[in-house]
Amino acid sequence: MSATFTAGTPHPALRGVVLRYEGYSERTAGPVTFRELPATFVPIILDLDPGWTVLHRGQVEPLRLGSFVAGVTEGPVLVRHDGSARCLQVDLTPHGARRLLGVPMSELANRSAPIDAVLGSFGRDLVQRVGEAPTWPMRFTLVDSAFRARLGEAAPVDPEVSWSFGRLVASGGATVIGELADELGWSHRRLIARYRDTVGLPPKLVARIVRFERLTARLTADPALDWAAAATACGYFDQAHLAREVRELADITPTELRASTVNFVQDGAVSPA
Repeated sequence: MSATFTAGTPHPALRGVVLRYEGYSERTAGPVTFRELPATFVPIILDLDPGWTVLHRGQVEPLRLGSFVAGVTEGPVLVRHDGSARCLQVDLTPHGARRLLGVPMSELANRSAPIDAVLGSFGRDLVQRVGEAPTWPMRFTLVDSAFRARLGEAAPVDPEVSWSFGRLVASGGATVIGELADELGWSHRRLIARYRDTVGLPPKLVARIVRFERLTARLTADPALDWAAAATACGYFDQAHLAREVRELADITPTELRASTVNFVQDGAVSPA
């Protein structure tokens, strides 16, 4: 049975904090495992079913989680359900996550944590209320309201990091990190420390992930994309550089990345809220 996705649009007041909402449901004859690729957003999973098994690169044993928060990662994450899944996923910008979660993002980098370990009673109450709502649009509205209220009490984040992160994304990861530090009047050490707090990972690594995101976006739009052309368009030195980066960040080859992108597009049924 194919998975069903229901997209939701965050309230305009959450622009720059929440990227998207997505309701997801699937029933299968047996367990299903997804390879979640490195990305610069921070997902919150509000689980409405039996939960998930989550394995980050370097973990010896997978975690069994219900609702959870995952930080920015530099490697793939294997996420499994046992044949039944239903959840609401909220994707946050890194600086939006820093404000909403209220913890240094370095504490969540390359790991997942139960939602109540990060958000306490706010997270537990939100999961319960979302689970009690009968439709996806009502669930999205609940999250809107809860997040807007929490943001009203949240401390501001580092504007310099937000600005420089926007530069990295706009350039597809091509911005020279040293130039960012110079423009901010910061030392490299200070820039790295601020990035670890607000984003979770150092800026050079974040730039690599941004470039990888551009590649996966192009593959999704054009699964037949030529690798040499993709390398040029996405800022890699050459095709060999692209292949090496895919292997280092995703633990798969470019051919396997293309196949997974094609299969995801074919299997997913997306409907608006």
